[in-house]
Amino acid sequence: MKKHKWLLYTIPIIMLLLFIAIMISGPWLKKPFGTQDRLLESIQKLEKQVLDKQWTQAKDQIEYSLQAWHRIVNRIQFSVERESIYDILGALARIQGGIAAQDDQAIMEEIYYFYALWDNLGD
Repeated sequence: MKKHKWLLYTIPIIMLLLFIAIMISGPWLKKPFGTQDRLLESIQKLEKQVLDKQWTQAKDQIEYSLQAWHRIVNRIQFSVERESIYDILGALARIQGGIAAQDDQAIMEEIYYFYALWDNLGD
């Protein structure tokens, strides 16, 4: 009977601690874990490519950025607000559209908007 009473308290406490750990892990989980998810570095490279008007490289870079974002979303989806995920995806999509139109001013606005979203992601 004592074993059951011990489990009655231990399992809920462990589950609560696990859920809290997941909810506060956003800032750690957004960091790159390998070479496939270096989103912030990718956007910084993209910024330089747009300033230098290297449109072909910028197109490749935004494709990498979108793939990296999809990898990161799988990790952070339970620890950040859904609205933040959609905002970043929207910024990346607008950057992609700006690259297709070669509109460097619109791209730079979105890049800096992305930086603000990224800094606040998981906070």
